[in-house]
Amino acid sequence: MLTAIVFLPLLAGIITLLAPDRFARWIAAAFTLVVFLLSLWLYFGLLHGGATNFGTVANPQWLEQVPWINVRVGDFHFKVDYELGTDGLSMPMLILNALLSFLAVIGSWRIERRQKLYMALLLILETGVAGVFASFDLFLFILFWEVELIPMFLLIGIWGGARREYAAWKFLLYTLIGSVFTLSGIFLLYFSTGSTTADFRFLASAGARLGGSLPIPGGLISLPLVIFLLLFTGFAVKIPMWPLHTWLPDAHTEAPTAVSVLLAGVLLKMGAYGLIRICLGFVPNGAMLFAPALGVLAAVNVLWGAGASMVQRDMKKMIAYSSVSHMGYVLLGVAGAAVASSASLAYRQAALTGATLQMFTHGTITGMLFFSVGVLYDKAHTRDIDIFGGIAKRMPLLILLFSVASFASLGLPGLSGFVAEYLVFTGTYALLPGPTVAAAFGVVLTAGYMLWMLRRSFYGPLNKKWSWLTDASPREAFPLVALALVILFVGIYPKPLVDLLTPSLQHMLTTVQAVAAR
Repeated sequence: MLTAIVFLPLLAGIITLLAPDRFARWIAAAFTLVVFLLSLWLYFGLLHGGATNFGTVANPQWLEQVPWINVRVGDFHFKVDYELGTDGLSMPMLILNALLSFLAVIGSWRIERRQKLYMALLLILETGVAGVFASFDLFLFILFWEVELIPMFLLIGIWGGARREYAAWKFLLYTLIGSVFTLSGIFLLYFSTGSTTADFRFLASAGARLGGSLPIPGGLISLPLVIFLLLFTGFAVKIPMWPLHTWLPDAHTEAPTAVSVLLAGVLLKMGAYGLIRICLGFVPNGAMLFAPALGVLAAVNVLWGAGASMVQRDMKKMIAYSSVSHMGYVLLGVAGAAVASSASLAYRQAALTGATLQMFTHGTITGMLFFSVGVLYDKAHTRDIDIFGGIAKRMPLLILLFSVASFASLGLPGLSGFVAEYLVFTGTYALLPGPTVAAAFGVVLTAGYMLWMLRRSFYGPLNKKWSWLTDASPREAFPLVALALVILFVGIYPKPLVDLLTPSLQHMLTTVQAVAAR
C-alpha cells in the first residue's frame, strides 16, 4: 500500500510523458485522485480493522521492509533498507500531500505551455514528498528529500514569472547547502550510535542514549548538540526559519499558482517533519540544549514574518511572508516540548500536538489562500492589493472563500488555525513564557494584515475599473471548497486528527522526559 502511494505518481509521470498532449491532465488527475483515495483507505481501513491508532515510530501499524544496500569494507559496514512505514505523525502528512497534489492538478487545468512536462513534474514531485513522509530509513529519507528538488526547480524555472530563473536557483542553492549540513549530521548520528542500520526504530532508542563531547578550540562541545545543529540546519532552511527564509518569498512570487500551493502546503512541512521526527525524536539531548534558543528564534520568526507581511503590496508575497510567520508556531511548539522544565508532561504534549496540527492546518489554509490569489490573478492579471476595491460585488463566491481562508489564517475560533495555535500557546506558556507572549502578538499582527488586505481589495465601494470581473467557475472553486471543508471540519471537530497524533507524540515525549530526568 505504501509503495503504491509513493510510486504511483512516478509511474503516472512516465505515462504522461509518453501519452498524447490532450490526455496529460486527465492522466495526472486520475492518478493523483487514486493516490488520495489510497491514502484515505490506508487511514480508514486500519480503523475499520479495529486498530485505535497508527502506532509509534517504535511500533508502526504499517511497515514495508526489504534489504537494499549492504556494503562491508574492513570494519566499515553500511546498510540501507528499503523501509516504508507510517505512524500517527506521518499519516496526516501523507493524506495532505495526496490531497494538495490532486487539487494542484485541478488548479492547473488551463496550463497550456508544455502541459505534458508540467503535469509529469507535478507527479514526480508528489512521489518525492510522499517518500519523505513514508521513509523509515534515514538514508532513504534523505534520498527522497533530494529527489523533490529537481521537479520543484524546473517547475519554478520554466513556468514561473519574470524572475523565475533567479528564484529557482536561489531555492535550489539554499536547499542544497542546507542538505550538506543535514547529511553530515546523519552520518555523524550513524557512526556515533555504532549502528549498522539507519532504521528509524533503532535510532529513536539509540539516539536517546547518546552523550559525550567533541573537542573544539578552547574546550568541549556536547556531541548530541552538534548532531542536532547539523541535522537542524537543513530542516531550518526548508521550514524556513529566520534568517534562512529569504528564498521563500522569491520562490512563491515567481512560481505558478499550483506550485506555490505545493511549496507552502507540503514542502515547508518536510522541514517541520524532519525537525520533529529526526531532531527531537533521535537527538533529544541536543534538542533540550538548544530549546531556549529555538524558542527565541520561533518568536522572531512569528514577528518578523508578520511584520514583513504588513508592508507587502503583492498578495502572493504577503502570503509567503505569512508562511514564515505561521511556521514559527511549529518551532515554538517543538521548543516547548524539548525545553528542560519541571512542568508536567501534559504541557509538552499540548505544545507538540499544536505544532504538528499547525503543520497540517497551515498546509490547507495557505493552499487555499494561494488558490484564491491564483483565480483572481488569472482574471485580473495583477496581484496588487491597492489596485482593487469593492470587487466582492463582482466575485461574491471567490471573495467569500478567500475570506474564510484569511479568517482561518488569523486564528478565528471555529476554524482549524485556531485549534493549532491555541494548543501551542497553552503548552508553551508554562515552559517558555517569554517567547510565547512575544509570539502571541503575532496573532494581532496577522489579523492586522489579513483584515487590512480584505478591506482594501475586496470590500467597500466598487472600483469601476473592475466592473467586468466574473466570479470563480465551478472548476476554479472546487479546490477552494474542498479545502474550506477540511478547515471547517478540523476547526469544529479536531478530535480525529488529535487522536491520530497522540500515540506517536506521547512515545516521543516519554523519551524526552526520560532524558531530562537523567
